[in-house]
Amino acid sequence: MDNCKGENKFHTFEVCSVNARASRLEAERLILGEITEKDTPLIVKWRSDPKVYRYFFSPHPLTAEEHLDWYKNQYLHQNNRVDWIAVEKVTGKPVGIFGIKREKVGDTETEVSYLLAPEFRGKGYAAEAVDRILKFASKQWLCHSAVARIHGDNQESIRFIGNLGFVWLETVGNFVTYRKTLVKKDDKGWKKKVVQPFFPHRKENRMSFHLQL
Repeated sequence: MDNCKGENKFHTFEVCSVNARASRLEAERLILGEITEKDTPLIVKWRSDPKVYRYFFSPHPLTAEEHLDWYKNQYLHQNNRVDWIAVEKVTGKPVGIFGIKREKVGDTETEVSYLLAPEFRGKGYAAEAVDRILKFASKQWLCHSAVARIHGDNQESIRFIGNLGFVWLETVGNFVTYRKTLVKKDDKGWKKKVVQPFFPHRKENRMSFHLQL
């Protein structure tokens, strides 16, 4: 469900940028609404956790001023990036932030990012949200592949992305890049690749999923 505006009894999602067509997505247990200025305190809180930012390219706590400067002067003017806040359908509680970006419009490869609130780990929400935004990237942006760039010491994230079907591509400095094919090419050209979604909250998947995301 890709609407420009939507709400439930807990949360209202506003159209706020050139990415308005991506404003709202729906997954099995989550609703993903594009970030707004009102999300600043939550994003700063999540992003400033030392256990989180130590694995970032710029490992430092985020301030509200920094985030708002980026949001107003960069994000709102971009059409090659979308970041969503995911909330539980049942409770309306925010569970994390998930995003995709390209170097420029028209690129067929996107980079995925994810940050899950600690209290919601172990429920399969990260896998569900990433699966949903990659479907958006494939369908709306016509991306053929996705990459994830992860600090080499972040073994939990590496295992997580591996469980989603990403494979090693390259290592540059402290960061490792993993790639997943979203479509495949046959004699007739590019064709959508059918991938069985992996949701560890479901009983049949729990035994093979060990990462608390």
